[in-house]
Amino acid sequence: MARKPKTIAKLHDEAATLLQKLVKLKAADDNGYCKCVTCGTVEHWSKMDGGHFISRRSLATKLLEENIHPQCKGCNGFRAGNMIEYTTYMIDTYGREFVDELRQKKHEIKKFTRSELEELIKELKERVKDAEN
Repeated sequence: MARKPKTIAKLHDEAATLLQKLVKLKAADDNGYCKCVTCGTVEHWSKMDGGHFISRRSLATKLLEENIHPQCKGCNGFRAGNMIEYTTYMIDTYGREFVDELRQKKHEIKKFTRSELEELIKELKERVKDAEN
């Protein structure tokens, strides 16, 4: 019996998980440690979250690499993203104009096709594999 294809939502979540892993791996040092962008806590990348500046609920920014950065579980969860510090980090890193554009983009409607998501997942798997090596 043929297996049912994944739903668009499942593909979207798979791409988001891969992208978060990639962001954390890219931020990690040679020993696998990275720093929370909002409080400075240093942990192994595997213990960090991929924190979104603009909430994951916004599909227009959910898969945007510049919207995701390593955050400790305390900042991303218990402190609801630690948004004052996250905003400062984003402005220092990308500039106010980019942050303003990102905030506007969250209101856009973005729908991915199955083929777009499948291609993105393939690309992200390759990039994660490269980052792991």
